[in-house]
Amino acid sequence: MVTATGGFGRPNRPALPGLETFTGTLLHVAQYRVPVPFAGQRVIVVGAGNSAVQVAVELAQVARVTLASRAPVRWIPQQPLGWDLHFWLTVTGLDAAPLAGFRRRPATMAVIDDGRYRAALAAGRPDRRPMFTRVDGPVVTWADGAAEEVDAIILATGYRPDLGYLAPLPGALDGAGRPRHRDGASLAHPRLAHVGLEWQRSLSSASLRGAGRDAARAARRIARQLRER
Repeated sequence: MVTATGGFGRPNRPALPGLETFTGTLLHVAQYRVPVPFAGQRVIVVGAGNSAVQVAVELAQVARVTLASRAPVRWIPQQPLGWDLHFWLTVTGLDAAPLAGFRRRPATMAVIDDGRYRAALAAGRPDRRPMFTRVDGPVVTWADGAAEEVDAIILATGYRPDLGYLAPLPGALDGAGRPRHRDGASLAHPRLAHVGLEWQRSLSSASLRGAGRDAARAARRIARQLRER
């Protein structure tokens, strides 16, 4: 059996203190479409990755927006030395390198930027603050003790694999519902494989080009198992 549903089927909603009491608009970035419904509102976007920064900058054109994150935003240029970042990842071999074998969880992704997003944050549109400490109804309390009413919170907090259907298989998933695997091969079930997971084998495993490489690897493994039966 091969699961090929990827690693982005289940929006991650972190357990932030008091978030369940929030009386304003609360949504995951997967539900965000356009900034118009938030015009004139006080909005917090939670996260420090590409989606968080892009949505926060767009919203800042019509609303008062804060980007809240546990760590500062990290940047990487869209076109180092005049060539697209993905070109460099490909020609250097980093795109396909089996880096997941050295680190089981993906590193926090830097924001790919052509200059516009970094300039927007530097200008305070949106502003960036350390993560808030608590939510009480419509009121958000910041790390410095300041409190204010907020109209909307948008969680740009990533995704998790949606593999709950594997729960009946003992050991297939860990306590957080993530697949237990090495390079896409299940650690508990020899005839179970995965394709398209984030950081499955390489930086590009969750992309079309990376999933193709990983699928070929999984197919060779399955064919070998069938020959050995």
